[in-house]
Amino acid sequence: MKKILSVAALAIMAFAENYAGLQITNDTLAVSAQAQITENNIYARGMFLYNDEDNKYNFYSVGVKGEGNLIGVNMENIKFSLLLDLVHTKDNTAVPVGIGAFGYIPNLDYPVFVRGEFEYAPKILSFDDADRFSKVDIQTGIQPIENGEIFVGYRNISFNHNYDSGFYGGIGYHF
Repeated sequence: MKKILSVAALAIMAFAENYAGLQITNDTLAVSAQAQITENNIYARGMFLYNDEDNKYNFYSVGVKGEGNLIGVNMENIKFSLLLDLVHTKDNTAVPVGIGAFGYIPNLDYPVFVRGEFEYAPKILSFDDADRFSKVDIQTGIQPIENGEIFVGYRNISFNHNYDSGFYGGIGYHF
């Protein structure tokens, strides 16, 4: 069964619209990925955030994203999306629901984009030691080559208190 699921996952990722990205700060390294799992703009996504600070543990996130016509909102220059994730650190777990937006700034020499996400889980969707969870992630960048991007961003991840907050730089690739 594991082999069948592995082959199916590889086949989906080989023929779908996928994304992989890397975000770097002084204390953290985040790897994120997204794979289209249906033709109806439903994506599986995940993120692993390695935290080098002594009192912090690594952060894991897996979930799904639906965007565009699937959620009934389709504008010419902006894609909106709905998010549902499972997030976890050593002592905290939550199931946040969120919204995202992505758009290009028109009439520039290089494609310049702005991307943002907000996720929140109240007490009823927070487990272990967590009373609540919130995440804000905003990025802007350029695509110097057709499928590659370079960006800067700001993220704030909070459980009962601030887990990670700050600016980062990164690269991403669509394949």
